[in-house]
Amino acid sequence: MDMDFSNLFSVAGKTVVVTGGSRGIGEMISAGFLANGAKVIISSRKADACEETVERLKSQYGGEIYAIPSDVGQMVGIEHLAKEIAEREDKIDVLINNAGVAWGAKLEDFPEHGWDKVMDVNVKGLFFLTQKLMPLLRKAASADNPARVINIASIDGMHTSPMSGFAYGTSKAAVIHLTR
Repeated sequence: MDMDFSNLFSVAGKTVVVTGGSRGIGEMISAGFLANGAKVIISSRKADACEETVERLKSQYGGEIYAIPSDVGQMVGIEHLAKEIAEREDKIDVLINNAGVAWGAKLEDFPEHGWDKVMDVNVKGLFFLTQKLMPLLRKAASADNPARVINIASIDGMHTSPMSGFAYGTSKAAVIHLTR
């Protein structure tokens, strides 16, 4: 077994998909992978935000990065994203399910559409995108170097927070459960 750190932890040449990759934690994750030699595919609902992030990261780090705008809170968006990736890539080494939303309202005012939006993006999107990309993840996997799915959760999924709203913490608890 090769115990050289540069080989043990290298992401050079890997193909990485980051949902919610146009800003915040997703942008930082994308930057880290790109800076270390991975090909990065970012996705977010807003095409202009995706393209701005691609250009910014490409100018900072070089490398190969592109965007596929899509809404993972809807099955049509999930299917679109999976189809576009499958048309461009023969494998995926890492899928990072980072896209997420929150909704703040008092208990007595919390709307059904707010609850549904949070669950659709944070739970349903994560589950079904992973399902749709499994063939590409399996193609990248080997016995000594498996493909990876990284689900971004939150401490709010383990402890209630008065700041996160009702649906957000519940959705992140579901993410933690699905990941286990």
